[in-house]
Amino acid sequence: MRALWNVLVFGLAIGLVSCKPNSSDVETPRYLFVSSGTCYVGNGLTAETPSRTVSKVKLDTGVVDSVVLDYNSVNAADRPQALVDYDSENILVLVENSSTNLRRIDLVKKAGGNSFSTYYSDSASLTNTAAHVVRSMMSTPDGGLLISKSVAAEKISSSKGRVTVGANPFINSPTGGANCGTTNNTLITSAVALPNGKYIIAHAAATPNNRVLFINNTTGYNSSADCTAPPAAPATTTFPTAMVYIPTAAGATTGYLLVAWSSSTANQDYIYAYNVNESTGAITGATKAYENTSVLRGISAMTYDSSTGSVYVANGSTALANAIEKFSFDSTSKTLTRSMTTPFSGTTFNTKCITSMLVAEESSQ
Repeated sequence: MRALWNVLVFGLAIGLVSCKPNSSDVETPRYLFVSSGTCYVGNGLTAETPSRTVSKVKLDTGVVDSVVLDYNSVNAADRPQALVDYDSENILVLVENSSTNLRRIDLVKKAGGNSFSTYYSDSASLTNTAAHVVRSMMSTPDGGLLISKSVAAEKISSSKGRVTVGANPFINSPTGGANCGTTNNTLITSAVALPNGKYIIAHAAATPNNRVLFINNTTGYNSSADCTAPPAAPATTTFPTAMVYIPTAAGATTGYLLVAWSSSTANQDYIYAYNVNESTGAITGATKAYENTSVLRGISAMTYDSSTGSVYVANGSTALANAIEKFSFDSTSKTLTRSMTTPFSGTTFNTKCITSMLVAEESSQ
């Protein structure tokens, strides 16, 4: 009898162990991380006053889950401008400071708790002058970072060294010739690092310099020969405010570029989709992917979720109260379809003047 009892107990124990979930089977939570700083919404439109926070939004509900870092408690002039996924526990936050111009990159805990440390603070690349406002940051294929700062774009290597072209920033004043234009270094609003190590910058200035420009060189801008012919802006009064690059299949040399164009002129807020040939630098096939000024007005940030194919778009102007919209992208027609009839994430204090968005996992460790 005792032997039978022991067998039953042993079997029950085995069953309980087998029912325990394997840690590798537990799905790592994913969030939409959002920064609120000094956003650019296009000339002539009014941007919301930023909350100056980094928050994370639940992907299933669009509700703000928590504040990751409140820069109001760090420095009265700090503005979180851009986000890059660093690892399972941390993100990198590019910080603008409108008072001292002492710019830096912070390493911030995804779990929150206002936990951060300074990751990078070189004054040569993050120049301490008012004109060099940092605006966007993205990872480069070689493990570095590319940062746009209004008048130039800087590259930082994986070892945190400044990558220059001679004595100049990595992309500095790409002008001259038939393709570069007369000026492309007054307001670089965003930049894209392509899988093959080449780059696209968006520049907001009076026509014809309201454009997206392909820098067809992996070593940065050296001369006007490095520019390829840019597509014309949708209208002379529209300005590029944000970009997203969607690569095609691995190994391919083509992709899709989504560009948000904004204007104070009525009915001139839209997202255009373009074909990009990464080898030649040709940006062609301009297609109006989405236009509805009751949904999108003064776009300040966009991001692409490669896991689901979703595109998230943030309204940064006062016109639509900073809602975040969610779209699906059809690569055949090059059009965006709104995922729901209401905003994915409605107005909250933490979504004012969104400067950057990032879909990333957060480790539970």
